[in-house]
Amino acid sequence: MTKHILKTTPLTLALLMALIFGTSSCKTKKNMAQVTPVEEVEPIEDEVVEKLEEATEEVIEERVPEKILSKEQQLNNYFREVSGAATTAIANGNIDQALNMFSSPDAPVLIMIYNDGANPDYDEPTTISKYLNYLKDTKTKAATVEEVVYDSEGRIKELVLKK
Repeated sequence: MTKHILKTTPLTLALLMALIFGTSSCKTKKNMAQVTPVEEVEPIEDEVVEKLEEATEEVIEERVPEKILSKEQQLNNYFREVSGAATTAIANGNIDQALNMFSSPDAPVLIMIYNDGANPDYDEPTTISKYLNYLKDTKTKAATVEEVVYDSEGRIKELVLKK
């Protein structure tokens, strides 16, 4: 007899579903009377906006200064650019810029090929002009600056390179 008591009919299922959906509604809804009104915000004055714009422009103008390269670093960069230049015109432009760092295009250049600590060995002496043209023509890896001698004007008058 208990088997027939729990028979489900479409009407019973519809009532059961309505009961489930009706009781599972959102319980966090507040009445409109319980919600606090948002305070009105006063508009920003034109003077404040202008001050902010000026401050922003000042920050933009005060960029982080670029790292200043030493003359030795600049010279090493010129050597790399001359030896790796795509065209002769580019290499010649870099040579002209590099020569501006020297007191004369005939400034002596010594290239250290070996150094055991006390007695370094040097390649045949050359000039900066010949060395830069050698780099342009052969496209070999440039030697790095080891020692620099400056004249009274701050221009390079002698250069020692290390292979």
